[in-house]
Amino acid sequence: MRSERDDRFDDQVRAVAERLPFAVELDADMGYTGGLFIDLGRRGGADDPPDTASIDGEVEPVTWTFDIEGGRKTVSSTFGPNADPADIAEWIAMQARDAGSPAAR
Repeated sequence: MRSERDDRFDDQVRAVAERLPFAVELDADMGYTGGLFIDLGRRGGADDPPDTASIDGEVEPVTWTFDIEGGRKTVSSTFGPNADPADIAEWIAMQARDAGSPAAR
């Protein structure tokens, strides 16, 4: 069962996604936390994992992460659950450009 904490994270994911300088999709991780994540596109075929950005409420400290190809490489930020969405969006955009994520091309 999802908690209020999960819903708060989902609201922050939405706020961050709205501030990104390129189009992204939101999706839910139904097999793990059930929380929303930002889908930055797939580098290969439809069966390949996407690049993503998310906040994981299941670990301490709670921070934003950027994953290349479903976690082949993970970059953790210093941004926690109360960080400014604009700052997080700037960080994600930089990670996506540096990694060559499809959404940032």
